Formats: sequence, C-alpha cells, structure tokens
Amino acid sequence: MHRHLRSLIVGSALLVSSLTASAAIVEGQTVNGRRYVSGGIGQDEVEQLKQMSDKFTLQLIVSSRSGAYLANMQVSITGANSQKVLDAPLDAPWLLVDLAPGMYKVFVMHRNGQTQERNVTIASGKKTELVVQFDVPADTAKGPAK
Repeated sequence: MHRHLRSLIVGSALLVSSLTASAAIVEGQTVNGRRYVSGGIGQDEVEQLKQMSDKFTLQLIVSSRSGAYLANMQVSITGANSQKVLDAPLDAPWLLVDLAPGMYKVFVMHRNGQTQERNVTIASGKKTELVVQFDVPADTAKGPAK
C-alpha cells in the first residue's frame, strides 16, 4: 500500500513538474536581435506578461471569436521590405515583441490551416496592441481574452 502511494505521489509530482515547464514564459530574439517573450497559460503568466508589456512595442494576443485564448500557433512577422523579422511557434496566447519603429505584417497561422494577416505600424515610444481572433470552437481555448 505504501509503495503504491509513494509511486502515485512521485508520478503526480513529475506530471505537475512537466506541465509547469511546458507552460513557462518563453524568451527569444528576433532576426535582428530584438527581444520577444511569449506565454499566457494561466492567470499568473498573464499577470506577469501584463507587467512586462510596457517594455515591448507589440503586444499580440490570439483568441477565438468567443474570446477564449488560443495556443499552438505559428507567428511570422515581416518588415516593410518583406524581410522576416520573426518566425516562431506560439505555444501560448500572448506574444510581446520589441520591434523597431516601422511598418510590419503579422501572420498568425492556426493549426487547422487558417491564417490571419494584419498590417501594423510601430511608432517610436508607443505600444501597439493587436488581438487576432480565429473562428474555432471555444473548447480548443486556454482561457478568456481580456
């Protein structure tokens, strides 16, 4: 009985540990060395990203039309000269990017093949907020978009 209980506790701890690790905020750099972070799985991460958002010029949130957060996307950002600035998986609904001032195209690809494209102008010293919504069932979502 004790052996079975100990195995169950250890197994549960490993599962929680792996879930926590996969839901962590991811940091990276664009092609031209500018910082980005993604996350937003769970309220703690959303709050952390909200606090960080003033340090980034683009805030992208991906949701369903009902407002539920979506993850497991692909994001691509190109500059005015069609040069790719960022091409990365988005395993969480929030993406913060420190883009230089200028005009960009943001492409968000859903795993079902749908793609949304947005033109974005980043002004010096200002944050641009962009919400991209997909017409997908809410049961594929991670939480409400706010």
